Amino acid sequence: MPRFFIEADLAVDHTLELTEPVFHHWIKVLRAQIGEKATLFNGQGGEYEVELVDIAKKSAMVQVNHFNPTNRTPKFKALLGQVMSKGERMDYAIQKAVELGVSHIQLL
Repeated sequence: MPRFFIEADLAVDHTLELTEPVFHHWIKVLRAQIGEKATLFNGQGGEYEVELVDIAKKSAMVQVNHFNPTNRTPKFKALLGQVMSKGERMDYAIQKAVELGVSHIQLL
């Protein structure tokens, strides 16, 4: 089940319109269909299971079904010492470090 960060207030038993970044990735890139489920989180603790209920040309609506209080914030703080790289290699290194849970990046 895909998991997305969304800048929106989430509450169980409410219908919510997806933000543009989530809409683009889930609907356009992953080609989600009505009835598919995903996990949304907004950085305020826990995550919400949602079901896709409507897709329009430039928007989509989801029904928030369930709240899971699981906190996925790492219990450690990781510091990465990264040597400066050219172009896209630097962007890629920072992207992957953040995805792995690195909290601080020190450029060398």
